[in-house]
Amino acid sequence: MTRKKIHVIRYKFSFYLKWIHALIPSTSALQALVNLAQTGSITRTAEKMRLTQSAISHKIKALEGQLGFALLDRDGRGVRLTHRARQYVAEVGPALEVLTKAGDRSELTGSLTLNIAPGFAANWLAPRLSGFVASHPGLAVTINTPRGYGDLGRRRDDIYVSFLPPDQAPHGARHLMDVAFFPVAAPGLTGGGRNLSPDEVLALPLLHLDGRKDWAAWSKAAGALGGQIPDGVVFQDMQIMAAAARAGQGAALGDALTSATALERGELVRLHPFEWHSPRAYWLIAGDTPPSDGKAAFEEWVLHALGRQPAGNSAIGTSGSS
Repeated sequence: MTRKKIHVIRYKFSFYLKWIHALIPSTSALQALVNLAQTGSITRTAEKMRLTQSAISHKIKALEGQLGFALLDRDGRGVRLTHRARQYVAEVGPALEVLTKAGDRSELTGSLTLNIAPGFAANWLAPRLSGFVASHPGLAVTINTPRGYGDLGRRRDDIYVSFLPPDQAPHGARHLMDVAFFPVAAPGLTGGGRNLSPDEVLALPLLHLDGRKDWAAWSKAAGALGGQIPDGVVFQDMQIMAAAARAGQGAALGDALTSATALERGELVRLHPFEWHSPRAYWLIAGDTPPSDGKAAFEEWVLHALGRQPAGNSAIGTSGSS
C-alpha cells in the first residue's frame, strides 16, 4: 500500500470520527434532560446536578440544537418536556445509566490541597463542599487557610481562592466575586438602634481588618463629616473579626457573603445602607504544583456554581492522571 493511499485512509477515518462525535450529545446534557424529566423543574434539576439554573438551560438549548427538535414546552407555570422529548428520554435513559456506571469506575483519585480565604471558605465553600466531594469520592481533599490577609505564600498548594486587588492577582487568575462593604454590629452595641448616620457609626468602637483603610474609605464615600478614624483592634482573619462583632465588641464592615447568616439570625444588624465597593475581590489562582484532573475538576465546579463558564485556556490545567 502506497503512502498516498495510507494518507487518504487516515483522512477518511478522521473525518468519520468527527462526524460520529458530532452526532453523539454530551452525557452531561443528556443527564440534564433525564433529570428534568424526573423532577419537572429546572430549579430542582440544577440543585440535583449542583449546577446553576442558567447552566442547565444552556445545556438543554445546546441539546435542542444538536438533536434538531424542541425539548421543552414553556408556559406561565414553568416548563415541561415535549412528547418527542419524553420518547427520546425513554430510549436514551437506560443507555445513559450504563454509561454513568461505567464512568464511575474511572473516578478521580489522588489528593487536592486547597488554600481558601477564611471568609470564602466558611460562608461559600463550606455549605457546598459536600457536592464536590460526593462527585469525586476518590479525591482526598485538604483545605488550608492563608497565614496572612491575602497571602499567597509560595503557592505550594494546588489551588488558591484569595481576596486580592486586581494588581496583586497573578497572571491567569480567574475573577470569582466582588465584595461591597457595609457596617454591621451586634444589636446590643447600639441598644437596638439602626439606620445610624455615618458619624454615629464612627462613634462606636470599630473593628478593623488588615489595617484601617477600609473604614476610612467607607466613611469618606458615605459622607461622614469627621475625618479621623477611631483606633480599634486590627484583625488579619475575617472570621475572627466577625465573631468579635457578633459578641458585641465593636462595629465591623461586613458584606453580603460573610454577614448573611448572622444578619438572618439577628446576631448582627446593618447600621447604614451605604455600600462601599472594595477594590479587592475573590480570585481563583493556580498553585505551582503540576496540572492535574483534580485541579481542573475543582475549577470547573466552582465556576459552574458561580454561574461562570470555564475558560477555554484554563490556568489550572489538566494532565493525563490525577
